[in-house]
Amino acid sequence: MTSRPRPVPDAVTAFYWDGAARGELAVLQCDACGRAHSPPDVGCPHCGEAALAPQVVGGTGTVFASCVVRQAFDAAFTDAVPYVLVLVELDDRPGVRVLTNLAGVGGDPANVPEPVPVGTPVEVVFEPHDDWVLPQFRVVPT
Repeated sequence: MTSRPRPVPDAVTAFYWDGAARGELAVLQCDACGRAHSPPDVGCPHCGEAALAPQVVGGTGTVFASCVVRQAFDAAFTDAVPYVLVLVELDDRPGVRVLTNLAGVGGDPANVPEPVPVGTPVEVVFEPHDDWVLPQFRVVPT
């Protein structure tokens, strides 16, 4: 695997990367309306309030949408294509969706993966890198 860009946590996203380092998946929840959302932002996309707090979630969900990415738009990801991109709806936060690639799938141009069916159960896994951790999802083993 080639060297990939490292995320640069800021005031809005640090909770996410800190949680991942502890093996936790977190989203933001609005103190005003009580709704959670992902990805992190400076305000609630539902009511506009800025009072947001990180909430650890269970890390299980179902595939809401899926596609196969066949082209790398950054040279650092050339060895990863093709891969499966999934939008995961979290089980314990209905309506909250996390965009991620499917762990353990892809990177072999001779063996192009298929999109994952909508409704497929998935769970979070944490891929360690040198000094950071990447949350991803995988299909729940049967």
